[in-house]
Amino acid sequence: MMEQKMKEEQERRKKKEMEERMSLEETKEQILKLQEKLQALQEEKHQLFLQLKKVLHEEEKRRRKEQSDMTTLAAAAYQQGMAVHAGTHILNMQGGYLVFPKIRPKWKINPKQKINPSIMVFSSGHFRGRA
Repeated sequence: MMEQKMKEEQERRKKKEMEERMSLEETKEQILKLQEKLQALQEEKHQLFLQLKKVLHEEEKRRRKEQSDMTTLAAAAYQQGMAVHAGTHILNMQGGYLVFPKIRPKWKINPKQKINPSIMVFSSGHFRGRA
């Protein structure tokens, strides 16, 4: 009886060892698979980062080109306006804003002269009618 119990005990130990070995091998396999997956994800992250960097660089180049084009156009319009329309409305680009210079009329209005107020335009751009 004792021998039989000892045999059963040995069989249980062998069985347990086999299960542990199998479990250990499965764990090693899982670790290898997870390491491969981690490496693939790191590579994908790297590629996405490079792509983002490229897109940001292209966007910066496009923005600088647009800014340069706007400055060039504003300077050309200003120079052309100075040459062709000296003394009239000129658009000037300052700090990204269009500035309209105030222009005063070069004529005088006789206060005794009758004027149609519905067509009278003042320098502020408002229309004034009779009250």
